[in-house]
Amino acid sequence: MENERAARDAIKAMQEYEVLEGVGHFFDADPLPLDFVLPGLLRKSVGVLVAAGSTGKSFLAVEACMTIAAGKDVFGLFGGGDITAGSVAYVALEDPLDVFWHRIHGIGKYLEENLSEDDYKLIRGGLDNIHLHSLYGRGYRPMKSDDLTASPHFKQTVERVKAQGARLVVVDTYSRFLAGHSESDNAIASTLVSILEQLCSEANCAVLVIHHTNKASQFSGEQGNQGAARGASALTDNARYQLNMWTMPQADAERYGVDDEERKRYVFAEATKANHMPPQGMRWLQRQAGGVLIGIDALDETPRGRLRRPGGEYDG
Repeated sequence: MENERAARDAIKAMQEYEVLEGVGHFFDADPLPLDFVLPGLLRKSVGVLVAAGSTGKSFLAVEACMTIAAGKDVFGLFGGGDITAGSVAYVALEDPLDVFWHRIHGIGKYLEENLSEDDYKLIRGGLDNIHLHSLYGRGYRPMKSDDLTASPHFKQTVERVKAQGARLVVVDTYSRFLAGHSESDNAIASTLVSILEQLCSEANCAVLVIHHTNKASQFSGEQGNQGAARGASALTDNARYQLNMWTMPQADAERYGVDDEERKRYVFAEATKANHMPPQGMRWLQRQAGGVLIGIDALDETPRGRLRRPGGEYDG
C-alpha cells in the first residue's frame, strides 16, 4: 500500500503531449503500416520475454539483436519473415562483459561453420549496430525511491539509446531492473512499464524485457501460458507483447520419441500475447553447440514406445 500511495502522490505536470483537434483524417485516409521490430513486437511498445532459468532466453535475446542488426532471420527464430535492419541496444544488468564475449564469440563460431559466406558476412557486418550497455555491478536504479519517477540513471540511458538510434532495447533482466523493489507489487510493475514506455516514446524504439517464469508454472507444465511470468500480473497486463520459452516437457518427449537427454535440446517459443497481430503459433527451436538456438521444423509423432535417434531414425 505504501508503494501504491507513493506512485499516486508522484503525479506531476506531464510533459507536452499532442492533441488532435478531430480525427476525421483517420477515418478518410489509409493508415501508415505498423512498424514491427520483431513479429508481434510493435515499435514504441514494451514486450516481455519469459522463461525459466537456463532455458536460453539470454541467447535468444542476443540472437534477436543480431537478427535486427543484420536485417535477416538467419537463425530461423521468427519463421523467416521480413526483418527491418537497424541498431539495437542491450542493457546488461545481470552478466559482466566477459560472459557476453563468450556468448557472442560462440555464436560467431557456430555461424561461421553453418551459414553461407554471404549470410555470415551480413551478421558480422551488423554487429557494429549492437550497442552493449554494461551496467552489471554499477548500482543502476531506473526510478527514484522517494517518488517512483524516472531516475538520472534511466534518463542517461534514454539519451544514449536516442543517440544510437536503436529500434530495439533489451533489458536483461526485469528482476535486476527493479533495483530492490518487489516483483509482486502491481503498482511498481505498472510504474516500471510506464517508465519503459517513456523510453519507447522518446527514443522511437521497442523494449523487450527478459523475465523469469514462476515456480507454479514450471511444476504444472504451464510455462507456455501468459500467466507464467513471475511476480505481479501488471507486467503482463501492461506489456503489449509477451514471448514465452520452455524446454520440451517429458510428455512431449514421449510423443515424439525423444530420450530425456536429447529432450533438453528442444525449446518451444510462442507469443502468448501480441496485441497488434493475430496468434502466430508455437515455434520449435533446437539448442546447438555452445547454446545457440535455431528454428527447426516440428518433429513427427513417433510410434508409441520407440525412441528417435539424433539422426532421425528409430530404435528397434
